[in-house]
Amino acid sequence: MHMKQYRKDIAELLRAGKQDYARIRVEAVIREAFTLTAYEILELYLELLAVRSSLVANSKEIPRDMIEALSSVLYAASRVPDLPELTTLHKMFAQKYGKVFAHKYGEEYVSEACSDVSCRRWMVNDNLQRCLTIEPPEPALKLETLSEIAQEYGVEWDMYRAQQDILPKDPPGGGTAPPVRDEEAAPAAAPGSGSGQAGSSTGDLAGLPGVPHSGASAAPSSGASSEYDELQKRFEALKKA
Repeated sequence: MHMKQYRKDIAELLRAGKQDYARIRVEAVIREAFTLTAYEILELYLELLAVRSSLVANSKEIPRDMIEALSSVLYAASRVPDLPELTTLHKMFAQKYGKVFAHKYGEEYVSEACSDVSCRRWMVNDNLQRCLTIEPPEPALKLETLSEIAQEYGVEWDMYRAQQDILPKDPPGGGTAPPVRDEEAAPAAAPGSGSGQAGSSTGDLAGLPGVPHSGASAAPSSGASSEYDELQKRFEALKKA
């Protein structure tokens, strides 16, 4: 089924209040998006290999700036059955580089590059690995995708309930304080607002000229007034410059 139809069906489920079904269906949308991203990454690597095919053919060892591309193609070969060309490249690279790297590093390069455990040692693209790993999507990603679909189709849904159901709960006894509601939170005192100790809010400003406030306020002293007038003259001079 087309991706757009999947998203439309999920939007209808959210509109009907069937969040449980929507949360299941959204995993297929996420998996499809991961697959498309993996294809885009592989397309770039295959283009690079095509351009540098003569360099790869004439090199006894993998060129340093080609390790990521070659390793990523090897990693993807057994995970993307829709592209049989990857299997062909896998066999070619295994035959060409497998024994060389086994002799040099004491390990089998091809098998390590294909393994989820050791593939990062051989610079397999992190995003490609994430897209091709067979694991359920992260709860936060499911919630984000559901929210995007609801916004795309103008669906009003109970996002708070979804957060409670999808996101992991804090472990009991973890010591996390409960959230404080807005009306229960005490407003923080603004600097210089007069709350708290007067000396603590103005101690760092003792060397600066007084700034006049709008409204009924005390007139500045003659010394402060002259400093303020001097500042005003400097500002006017800067404007004319």
